[in-house]
Parts: sequence; structure tokens; C-alpha cells
Amino acid sequence: MSELWPHLPAVVSAAMYVELKNGRSPGPRPSHPDQIWAPVGGRVSTHRVRELVDAISSLGEKYGFPESAAPEARVAFDRSAAAILRSHMDLSWAEAGNRDLWSFISLVALPHLTKWRFGTDNRERWVATDLTRHTWARLWWQAVVFAGHEQILAALTESDLNQLLERRSIGGDPRLVRETARAVTELSGNAPRRKVIRDVTLRLMRYLAFVDVRALTDQQIRDLCSTLTAETLRRLPGEDLPHQRRHNVPAM
Repeated sequence: MSELWPHLPAVVSAAMYVELKNGRSPGPRPSHPDQIWAPVGGRVSTHRVRELVDAISSLGEKYGFPESAAPEARVAFDRSAAAILRSHMDLSWAEAGNRDLWSFISLVALPHLTKWRFGTDNRERWVATDLTRHTWARLWWQAVVFAGHEQILAALTESDLNQLLERRSIGGDPRLVRETARAVTELSGNAPRRKVIRDVTLRLMRYLAFVDVRALTDQQIRDLCSTLTAETLRRLPGEDLPHQRRHNVPAM
């Protein structure tokens, strides 16, 4: 059964972020006096919040917290943290889409690690205005999208994930995300992956204007993503990518 986690109202989140940006030292807490709850459902206990804090804090220490960490270590932390968040936070998709919940996680439960991971300059990493950019929301959803396919997630860079998940027509369908990621990560090491994934996602978005992928089977979606990736590889070498995008739609 899914749980309800505390929500931090937007006005409170905004004020707390300003305090942090102005130098207040962040420390983890299991609750906040201004937190609120969704009206129906079982509320998570403070003990369960502390368990999440302890688990993510221990993971952070493994990757160098509280000292600064190399980019590779921070990405490795993200991949491991995604699984921990998903296992500790049994949320319905509706609850996981609530921005105030994730502001509570970043500003109350895990502010020390939010600051370690991203600093205080980027407001979106703290106050959950865009869940694909928020420090913790994005990881929980990555774990959901790639459940049972963690090896694909592990092979993706942050740039790859941005291309897939920040494009709403693709990121809103876990099958599209997974199969596009699978096709791209199976390419040889010589392929310019950043260019490939960017071109493939643009082709896919154009294709989605004509096809309702909800009517496709898993195998048909896999075939579609593989075909689009192959099309990109055929057109990519020696050609101007914007020109390619105007003219190439694969026949399926």
C-alpha cells in the first residue's frame, strides 16, 4: 500500500531556499512545523523518514560526502540513490507528481545532500517546480521508469537522461524511454552518442504526431526505437543534422 509523505507549501519552500542561499547551514530533519498532508491515505511515520535520511546519508558518505566529489562519483551516487529512494518511498504516481512533497525531501529531509550534490545556485534543484530537474524527484522517477532494466539506466549519462525525460511526449511513456535508451546504449563505442540520442528523440517526437504508441505492443515499440536509431546512424556521418531532421521519417 502506498504511503503519504509530508508536503512543504510553496511559500515555505521559497523562504527556506532563500535562507539556504544566504548561508544557513542545512541539516536533515524528519518533519517541519509547516508541513501538510494529502487528505486521504496512511501517513508515513517520522521513523520512516529517518530511515530514508540515514540510507541516503550513508550512500553519500560512500561517494565522498561531505567533501566535494568528481562528476563521475556524483553520477554514480545518483544511480544508487534512485534505487534507495524508490525502495523507501512507496508512492502512488499521483503522490509522486506532487511538487510540494519533493520540496520537503530536498529542504527538510535531505538538505545536506541536496547542497552537496548541486550547491545552492539552482533553485529548481531545491524547490520542485520541474520534477525532471529536481534533485530527488528525478531520481525516484528514473527508478520507476527503469524498474527491471537497471542496467540500461546505469549506462546512461546525465545528458542522455535529459534528452529522454525532459521531452514530455517521450518521458511520459516509460516504454518509449526504455526502448530508446536500450537502442542507443547498445551502439558501438565509436558512435557519437550525444548526437545520436538527440537526433533519435527528435525523430521520435515527429513520429508521435502520427502514431498513438499506447496502441503498440512492447515489441512494436522496441522495433520502432531500433528503426529510428538505425535511421539516424545512416544519416549522421558527414551530413548536417538539422537538414536530416527535415526529411527523414522511417516507414513502419
